[in-house]
Amino acid sequence: MSSVRPADQLFQSHPSVVPTAVTGAWYEEVFGSGALRWFANSFVVAVVTTLVSLALGTAAGYSVTRFTFPGRRVLLACLGISYLFPAILLLVPLYLVLASLGLAGSLAGIVIAHLTITLPLTTWLMKSFVEAVPRELEEAAWVDGLGYFGGFVRVTLPLLRTGLATTAMFAFILSWDEFLLASVIAQGDTVTAPVGMAGLVTSFDIRWGAIMALSTLVTIPVVVLFFVLQRYYEKGLTAGSVKG
Repeated sequence: MSSVRPADQLFQSHPSVVPTAVTGAWYEEVFGSGALRWFANSFVVAVVTTLVSLALGTAAGYSVTRFTFPGRRVLLACLGISYLFPAILLLVPLYLVLASLGLAGSLAGIVIAHLTITLPLTTWLMKSFVEAVPRELEEAAWVDGLGYFGGFVRVTLPLLRTGLATTAMFAFILSWDEFLLASVIAQGDTVTAPVGMAGLVTSFDIRWGAIMALSTLVTIPVVVLFFVLQRYYEKGLTAGSVKG
């Protein structure tokens, strides 16, 4: 509601829930300040981060669940420990690494930075979802000659639709809303929506109306993604598939 209020109604001493007048000036200001570029950058970064996180996280979650190999416990411990430290501790070393690779200020650099946040989470989530799939289904596929990879692709992966949809939602939101790492790595034309929103706060003025408008627009992709994926949020996909 605040994103369509005129400026004189944003700071009323007795504000009302429903504005007495409506204006689109704040949205015009947002789009005039480069919001389309910010949204395009955020969308590309979030989608690529989500896809890479799903691919690597699913493979890692399946591996640590179904196989025993040297360093398995260490890998799981490192994934858990990674969330004990705030992301700001990674900021300086991560920027130095990206700068040495020539990726600082690029969308690829932001994607790599976001993977440090999303990949441990996607691995843990997919590990729990893989554990819920009965191993007997894969063993039956192995007997039929599919092998490990064939059994995973044709039997296990279809049963992970709920897990993939849920994990994709978490990974997308984490990347879409991330500000700290992007604020340092993004430069010029690679600024993302959260970083662009912070630019509306200056030393001389805070564009509250534009911030409200941009905040409203930022929620739209997340809401759309939820409605697209909600049909996959099913429970008990494997219920009754194995007896005994």
